[in-house]
This record gives sequence, C-alpha cells and structure tokens, in this order.
Amino acid sequence: MRLAAASFRLLLVSAALLAAACDDSPELVGPQEPPTADDGGAGRAAVRQDGEGGLEVAGSPHWADGYLLSDLTNASSYTPSPSYSFNRAARLGGAITIAQPTGTTGRYIATFPNLSGLLGGRSTVHVSVYYGSYVPRYCKPAGAALATDKIEVRCFEARTGAPAPAQFGLLVTRNYADLAFAYAHQPTGTNYSPAASASWNPAGTSTVVRSGTGQYRVTFNGLGAQLPPDVLGHVQVQAVGTGNAYCNPMNWYTSGSNLSVDVRCYTTPTGALVDQKFNVFFALPSDHLAYAFADQPLVASYSPKPYFSSNPYRTPITITRRGVGLYKVEWPGMNNELFGYGNIQVSAYGGNALCLVESRSVTAAFISCTAANGAAAESKFTALLGS
Repeated sequence: MRLAAASFRLLLVSAALLAAACDDSPELVGPQEPPTADDGGAGRAAVRQDGEGGLEVAGSPHWADGYLLSDLTNASSYTPSPSYSFNRAARLGGAITIAQPTGTTGRYIATFPNLSGLLGGRSTVHVSVYYGSYVPRYCKPAGAALATDKIEVRCFEARTGAPAPAQFGLLVTRNYADLAFAYAHQPTGTNYSPAASASWNPAGTSTVVRSGTGQYRVTFNGLGAQLPPDVLGHVQVQAVGTGNAYCNPMNWYTSGSNLSVDVRCYTTPTGALVDQKFNVFFALPSDHLAYAFADQPLVASYSPKPYFSSNPYRTPITITRRGVGLYKVEWPGMNNELFGYGNIQVSAYGGNALCLVESRSVTAAFISCTAANGAAAESKFTALLGS
C-alpha cells in the first residue's frame, strides 16, 4: 500500500480559521500563511489512499509512480541507473528506457513499460534540468501526462531559446487523495475546466482563468477546506509543449474553501510574457517526500517556513546561499526515507528566472538560478525531493 508520513491525515480546517487566512488578491507576492493550530502531532495519515478512495493500486511504498534521471545527452537509447529511477509497474516486466530520436537535438522519449495501464486515466509529469549550470538549459514535457507508457521531453538553451541537449530528471504520478494537479490546455482560454486526463482535484472541480498575456490562475475548488492545520503544501509549475516557453508559480494561497495557484509564462531569452499550456502540481506531506519553499534569496542561511516545507524525518531544513543565484537545500535524514537517490524537481518562483539542479547529494539539492537570458540571478524557488 502507498504510505504517507507516519502521522498524516487530512483534517478539515474550520471556516473561522480559513477566514483568518484568506486573501485572494492578485497582488500577493508570496504564499499566504495559514492559521496556527495544534493537531496534537497527528499531521500525517498512516495509509495513503488513491484518488478514488481506495488503497493504492500496487504494493510498493514509493511516493512517486515513476521517475528517472537522464544523464546521457546524446545516446540513441539506454536504461537509466536504477539508483535514480523507478517504475511502479516494473513487476509487470520491461526496463525504463530513454531514447533520442535520430537527427534531433534536445528531444528525448522516456518509456515506463506498463505504467499507463497501472495508473489509469489520470497522471501528471514534471521535468527539471540536472547538471546544466555551465550552459544554462531548461526542459519541459511535450505532453501533460503519461501516454502509452511514454513521455516526450524537449530541452532548450536559455541564452538563445534554441533546442539543446540536456540532462534532466523526470517525475510522473497519478491521482491520490493527498495531491492535486491541473493541465491548463487552453493558452488563450479565459475561464475553463482543465483537461480531465491530466488534472485531478480530490475535493471536486478545478478552473483556469487567464487575466492577460501569460498570466493565469488555477483554482482547486474546495481543496483549501481539506488542508491540515499549519500546512499549505508544495507547488511545482511546468510549461507543456514543444516550443521554448516556460512557466513559473507566482503565488499560491487559500481563498475561502478554495486553493489557488497563480502562474506566469515566459519566453527565452527575453523573459517576455507569453501564452502557454502548463501543468500545476500541488502536494501535501508524505513519507518518502520532502520539499521546501526558498523565499529569501539574499539570506546567507535560514530555515524555510514550516507550513511550506516538509521533511518526513522531522529534522530542520536548511537553505544556504552559495553565491549569486546559487543555493543549497538540505533535508537532513532524508537518506532514511529515500529509495536510492530519488528524484528532484525545482521551479523558479515569483518572476521570469529559471532554476535547475546543479548537483545533488542524497539529502541535499544544489540549485542554480539564472535570468531568462542565462545570466546568474537571484531567485526564489520551490524544490522537491521524493522517491
């Protein structure tokens, strides 16, 4: 069964507490702080359920359904290291593969054999560049979800916006009760429901509203009322498609019973706003999952706000600034929670920066952030480490 961190369960937040935390102003510049409350240490559920209210579909305790690290930029086809990869459907046979179509640049096809059938009709995917700080690059999924066991990835150089070879980490998961995701598939749509096959809200429906070029708000209706006390979760945002646009989270917050994520999309190397399809992913604390919101880009060292951060090993998270646009996020004890090295995802936050995974250890992510043109730049960001 899929396990959540030792004491986590979804608790309804009272209307009075939500009212204290609500503000749906589009001018917010950071995630909204939740009300304070004491849950008696019961912050996590003993058993993680799938999105249909049953136990998870397979017997592995991994948090993710699939992930990999692509570390060979020009190989025609290969199987990634098992220390950095996982397929929940592995027991059904077949190895994960990564292939580069002949004659292409910065285009890759990742295959997770039999995983589509195991996950059912809903999933989401996210991609982050690894080891690309010398020539800043970024990657994105060409499609919003796992399709026929495959995910196509497109990578680009930030300085030019041209296709470029890159190493990357890829994550895929289906619908579970402790996460939500949405695929905003209409770049110029003003008010619509996101595509069902790549969207999920355990509390009900979702909507996407466009307020201007490249400016969007995704609302998970009713989800704010299901957040545990003192927890506002974690957000990753990813552009979807074959062009060189990219997207970042701008803000996330509760408003009434809802949870909303503001998104901005840009193009390289100018950083100008542009209409774009994108994925939004929201997660709550779980076993084998750590995350953090780095919101103080100029501070030498600090612990991130606990309601936007999680370490299932329950030791303090530390974020250290190593230089201009260079940071280290450390989750001490995560080596006891990970299967192998797990998978890291990162999103620049609050502007048009790009952030990537410069390097890593078992318990830490070394993050490098640049401006849209590839020049080193300070940035807020969100980072996830899970397996």
